[in-house]
Amino acid sequence: MLPSALLQVCPLGTPLDVPLVGVPTTPAVPIPAGTQKQPAWKTGLHRGRAMVTVAVTETVRSMQYGNQSRQDLWDVYGTVTCKCEVEGVLPNVTVTLSLPPNGSPLQDILVHPCVTSLDSSILTSSSVDNLDGSAFSGPYKFPFSPPLEPFRLCSYTSQVPVPPILGAYQLKEEDNQLRLTASLKLHETVKNNFEYCEAHLPLFNRNQMGGADVKVSFGQVDVSKEKNLLVWALGQKFPKSREVSLEAKINFSGQSPGPCDPLCTGLTAYIKLHFKVPDMTLSGCSVDQHSVQVYSSSKPRIATSRELLCKEYYIWNSTGAAPVSGAQMTT
Repeated sequence: MLPSALLQVCPLGTPLDVPLVGVPTTPAVPIPAGTQKQPAWKTGLHRGRAMVTVAVTETVRSMQYGNQSRQDLWDVYGTVTCKCEVEGVLPNVTVTLSLPPNGSPLQDILVHPCVTSLDSSILTSSSVDNLDGSAFSGPYKFPFSPPLEPFRLCSYTSQVPVPPILGAYQLKEEDNQLRLTASLKLHETVKNNFEYCEAHLPLFNRNQMGGADVKVSFGQVDVSKEKNLLVWALGQKFPKSREVSLEAKINFSGQSPGPCDPLCTGLTAYIKLHFKVPDMTLSGCSVDQHSVQVYSSSKPRIATSRELLCKEYYIWNSTGAAPVSGAQMTT
């Protein structure tokens, strides 16, 4: 009775220190050589064409004030996602992240529980510490036995010296109208090849726009009078100079009130950027498809990619009040 009761209570393990006196032994079932027991967390097996996909996505945030009394802020965090369609109960895969020779070390690394082993130096680098020459700078190897569904292999942060796009924004009240000037500059280290790039200039707590005279050095502007919004579409490339500018004069003679925001009163206003750069990361982090190792019964096709996205990327009007975060943005 005791063996069957233990099997009910502990179905996934082998109990130790079990009293043997008076307990009849049961014949062991031989396990065929070369077979592996499927773990309880893996609900099925892959059947079909083998494929391993690894994607590195970095996201940059920024708060730029254009004012010497307030420090501009930015941070970068990355994720590595995988989808492994590989045959076998416990196939082994190793993904290696690499940095360029002058790249900043990855920090604050967190890994998925399926990672089987890890160099301790990978986990000791933290963004709250001062970087020095002894910081581990890769390559970063992650051996793991993958689940069936897509999953996040790891996440990290990286300290980069400058944000990818520097901006300036000035908004002033003149003759019962608003005068706007804005400029954007793409940093020389950033790949000038966007999937999309837009600058949104909302104007809150006023009547709806009556007239808008807008001039840009590059791109196109869509004026939404109902939303009190200028959408500056820059397309897929900055000009050769990597600098663009906008000037506008706007009056708010509409009869209906426009959108409200309790934060953006008076001259408190911002530009919010939206962009995506394929085949690039600010840290330089990448995965070479030839460095992905798969130990399985079949040879899989391997695909790798990387991209840079922005989130909460604000350029505040330098002539008005603006919210100020702490000394460092947090993820």
